[in-house]
Amino acid sequence: MPDTRGMLIAGPLQNVSVAYKNDEYIADSVAPIIENVPVKAKITVYDKGAWFRNEAGLRAPGTRAKRGDWGLSYIDVVTKQYAFANSVTDEDRRNAKFSNSPPVQPDIEAVSFATDKIDLYKEISLAALIFSSTWCGVSGGDDAAAGWASDAATNTFIADIRYGIETIRKRSGKRANKLILDASTFGQIQESTAVRAIIENVQMAIITTETLKAIFQLSEVIIGNPIQNTAKEKFDGSDFTAKNIWEKTATKGSAFLCYSPPSPGLKTPSALYQARTPSVNGQPRMVRKWREEAEAQDVYEVSEETHIVQVGSDLGYLWVDTIVT
Repeated sequence: MPDTRGMLIAGPLQNVSVAYKNDEYIADSVAPIIENVPVKAKITVYDKGAWFRNEAGLRAPGTRAKRGDWGLSYIDVVTKQYAFANSVTDEDRRNAKFSNSPPVQPDIEAVSFATDKIDLYKEISLAALIFSSTWCGVSGGDDAAAGWASDAATNTFIADIRYGIETIRKRSGKRANKLILDASTFGQIQESTAVRAIIENVQMAIITTETLKAIFQLSEVIIGNPIQNTAKEKFDGSDFTAKNIWEKTATKGSAFLCYSPPSPGLKTPSALYQARTPSVNGQPRMVRKWREEAEAQDVYEVSEETHIVQVGSDLGYLWVDTIVT
C-alpha cells in the first residue's frame, strides 16, 4: 500500500479563512447626517447672543414694548464625491469555482472591500476635522497632561469631563450628550482607581461605557476603535503599521465631548453635521459596475458624496495627550 499521506496535496480549507478589517466605524454616530443636500448649500445659523440677551421690560399703558431682533449667518456646504474601485477578472471567477481554490467570492468581496475603503476614509476625515478645529475657544485641544492615565498621581478624568460639560453649557446653553474616547484612553480609564472609587459602592467596580454614561449623564459614550495602516504597500503584503484613528498624536490619547442631536432639523444645533448628496440613482451610496472587455474584467466602484462640517464650535470640547504627555 503506498503512503497516501505523503501523496496528499494541501489546499485551502473551504470553511475557514482569515481577514482583518475594522469591526465598526463611528463617524455617522458623531456627525448626524443631513440627507438629500444639493452639491452646494448653506446651513442657516441664528445669532446666538440675541436669544440669551435679557431685553424684555415693563410696558406702561399707551407706550410701546421694547423691541429687538436677531441676525442670521450661513455655513457653506460643498459636497464632494469619494470613490474607490476594485476589479474582478473572468479568471478570478473561474478559479474561485475550483475545488482547491481559496474560499473567496470575488464579486461580493470586491464590493465589500471598496465599501470599507469609503467608510475608512470618512472616519479618518472626521477625526482629522475634529483634531484640527477650535472648540470652545481652545485651538488644538486642551492638554490633559496624561492626567487620565491609570497610574496618574492625581487622575483628572472626572474633573476634566465635568469641566467640559460645564464649559459647553455656559457657551451654548446645551448640555453635552456624547463622549468619544479613543480605545487606548478608554482602556486606561477602565483601570483607574479614581473612577472605580466612585462606582464601587453602587455596583460592581467594572467600568464600561454604560458606567461612564451614568456618571456624566450622557446619552452615549463611543469608543473609537478603528485603526488605519500607514505603511507603504509591499508586494508581499507584509506592510502594516497601525495607527489609532481617534488619537491626535500616536500613543498619547484623545477624547472629544460634544452635543449631537438625535437627528438634524430646524433650529437644531450640533457640533458637527454631515451633509450628503444623493447619488445619481437616488441612493446615499452608489455601487457601479462596468465591463472592461479588453482586460476581461468587471470593475466595481463604490462612491458617496458628502461634506462633514463643523457647525457649532461651542458645542464640542477636545482633549489631547490624555494618557501620555
